[in-house]
This record gives sequence, C-alpha cells and structure tokens, in this order.
Amino acid sequence: MKLFTRYSRINLLATVFVFLLSGIAFYFLLQYVLIDQVDEDLKIEQNEIESYVGKYQHLPEVITVKDQRISYLATGKAGGRRAFSTIRMTDGNKKEKELFRQLNFFIRVDGQWYKATVSKSLEGTDDMLQSIATITFITILLMLIVSLLINRIVLRRLWKPFYDTLTAMRSFELGKKGHPEFQTTGIDEFNVMNDTLRQATEKAYQDYQHLKEFTENASHELQTPLAIIRSKMDVLIQDEHLSEPQSRAVQAAYEAIQRMSRLSQGLLLLTKIENGQYNDVTSIGLSQKIKEKLLQFGEIIESKKISVIKDLDDTVSIPMNPALADILLNNLFSNAIRYNFAGGKINVRVKTGVFEISNTGPDMPLDEQRLFRRFGKTGQTGDGIGLGLAIVQQVAAISGLTAHYLYYDQQHHFKLINN
Repeated sequence: MKLFTRYSRINLLATVFVFLLSGIAFYFLLQYVLIDQVDEDLKIEQNEIESYVGKYQHLPEVITVKDQRISYLATGKAGGRRAFSTIRMTDGNKKEKELFRQLNFFIRVDGQWYKATVSKSLEGTDDMLQSIATITFITILLMLIVSLLINRIVLRRLWKPFYDTLTAMRSFELGKKGHPEFQTTGIDEFNVMNDTLRQATEKAYQDYQHLKEFTENASHELQTPLAIIRSKMDVLIQDEHLSEPQSRAVQAAYEAIQRMSRLSQGLLLLTKIENGQYNDVTSIGLSQKIKEKLLQFGEIIESKKISVIKDLDDTVSIPMNPALADILLNNLFSNAIRYNFAGGKINVRVKTGVFEISNTGPDMPLDEQRLFRRFGKTGQTGDGIGLGLAIVQQVAAISGLTAHYLYYDQQHHFKLINN
C-alpha cells in the first residue's frame, strides 16, 4: 500500500469519526436549546395565568390557539412543583399523534386548587431539527468528498518529487557514466533527501572508480611477473633431475600460476568491457559463429561423448563486437562442456530474438542469486575461476541482450534475449 493511500484512509476515517461525533453532539445540543426555548415560552404562559388570577381572582378563559393547548383540572390540594414533560397527543383534527412539550403546575383560585396544563406542539421544532440534521449531513458528506479529492490531488502532487527521485535512482547504474538527476523542489524534506542521495551516489561512484582502477592496474601489473614465473616453471618442469615429489610440487605450482593468470586476464577483460573499449560493432551471423565454435570444441566434445543438438536459424544476426562475440560463446560452451557429464547432451537454439544453450549436468538448479556474480559460488565444481558467467552477463548487457538462467527437464538453460 502506498504511503499517501494509507494516509488518505487514516485521514478519511478520522475525519468521518470527528464529523459524526460533531454532528451527533450538534443535533442533541440544538435539540436541548430548542426545547429549552419552548420551556421558556411555557413559563411565560404560566406567569401570565398566575398574573391574571392574581388580578381578577378567577382563571382566564381557555382560548384555542394553534399549536398550543391550555386546560384546568380542580384538585383537592396542591400537587407539588411544576413539571415539564414531552408527550404524544392528537393535534386538532389530525389523526396522527404529535409530540408536545407540556408544563403542569398548581394554582389556587378563591381557596380552590387547580392543576393547570399548558402544552405546545414540537412539530415545528422537530421539522427544524430534521432540516438542520439533513443540512449537516449533506455538509459533512460534501466536506468529506472535497477532503478526499484534495488529499488525492494535493498529496499526489506533493509526493511527485519523491517518485521522480525513485525513478532517477532506478535508472542509475554504478558502472555507467553519469549520475542521477534530482529535481529541485519547494519542499525542504525532499531537498534534504535528494542532497543526501546525491552525496551517497557520488561517494559510491568514486569508490567504484577507485576499486575498478585498482583491479585494472593490479590485473595489468600482474601479467608480467606471472609470465616470468610461468616461463621459469616451464624450465623447471623440463629439468630431468627433479625427483617425482618435486615434479608434482612444481606441477601443482604451475597449475596455480595458470589459474592466477586466467583470473587476472578475466578481471582485466571485465574492466575493459566496463570502460567501453569494445565499441566497434558489426552484424554477427550467430548461427555461423556457433558452428565455428562447435568445430573448435569438437575434440573435447567427442572425448566426453557429448551429443550436440542444433536448432539454428541462419538468418539471425545481432549487432555485436566480434571479439566480445567470441568471448561470449567461448564462455558459454566452456561451461556447457566443463560441467557436463560423459555421454551428456548440449542443445543449441537460435531463433529471432533468442539464443539458448542448455546442457545436462548436476541434477539440481544453480543459485540464481549468485550465478552471474563475480566469484559467485553456484554449487558446481570444476577448475573455473568464477568469472565466466559474470563476463557473459557483462558482454550481453553492453550488446543489448539480457542473460537468463532456467533449470527444467533436468537441463541447465542459459538464454540470451534481445531487448
């Protein structure tokens, strides 16, 4: 759930709750005020009756007035203090009963006590309350609708710089030139966030550049001493005076040097690719290139008795650097052969927009989270240096391809899809 959606819901619920409480409180308060006003009118009628009795020593004549009734009932004694009540009674010729506010009080006339009852209709008050309640409800509803619209429109505009910043961060790639562009806004919090992200990305880019330069320089500088050590090892291996244990130790050291040399060359290759040193692009006939690679790897494939199944479309071509195309195919076929078992299978398929190579191998899927990382452990064993698939992904990325890995039908599938 988006933040402004959650805020809108909370704000809407709080507003509805407050408005409902306010509406209910306003209704009862208004009812109290209006009934209190009717009670004051009834008190005035009581005062007029008492004044009339005090002046003329008899009860005033009962005059029928709309919405008001007066009656007298003789009693033997005083009944107590005046009392207000709300009752339902029939008003005139109407058959329906209506609400009346009634005042009962006792008055003495020439030694005789009477119970006087003065009633006033609450129909007008009730109608007024209903009208006010309806107006209040409509007002609250309109305020809620307006509040909801304002929240959605205003909040969406207020949060637009935040989503622009997210879009800029998503498009930012550390290995590529350029930095994310953040718009200046009139909101201090977003400006602080953009400044912080700008500083963080700048620092990350500088650290990345330093690390890349170190890797490039180290890989380059290691080539010369490794070449010297390898040549000296060649001389030692050919020495006839070496004992068998010495020969095995030298052979192990030679293999380690070879592995270190491949590792250094792989890191140097990655650095060159990232630095854009393979910008020469030409149209590569992928099927023809694959046939050449199968011939190059033919002896190794035959030695492991691996069967190759081809489904190649000779019309498919992709714009790519020729050297990178060789590197890409070398790595994919090397992996397919190295991690295959004797008598296994390799399937190669080339269709418009898709190049796929699959092979039998370990009967379990590889760790997709680490598969294309440098030196990522994928669960396969072998003498690889852990850079082959990282190089494949890097070559694919700068060639407009996306590398995918899938495991099904007991085969490991590597797909390159044209973006």
